[in-house]
Amino acid sequence: MNCYICGKDVEVIKLSDSEEIPCPDCSLYRISGTAIALFKRHNWRFNMELARRWIASQQGSGTVPLIDSSRAAILL
Repeated sequence: MNCYICGKDVEVIKLSDSEEIPCPDCSLYRISGTAIALFKRHNWRFNMELARRWIASQQGSGTVPLIDSSRAAILL
């Protein structure tokens, strides 16, 4: 599988309602199943710099940053 942000080949961890992406370039994040469906349906491409900055701003919160459908629309 590939990172949804940069396209790098990564070992995606499939969870019940999301995927965890351990990308060495973008950092660790999760993307919800709903966001994945929208991403594929609309052929979305994230703004790489914006998405990476958002993930970096969320680190240290004690949880893995989650890109849900609302956040995904903002990171385009």
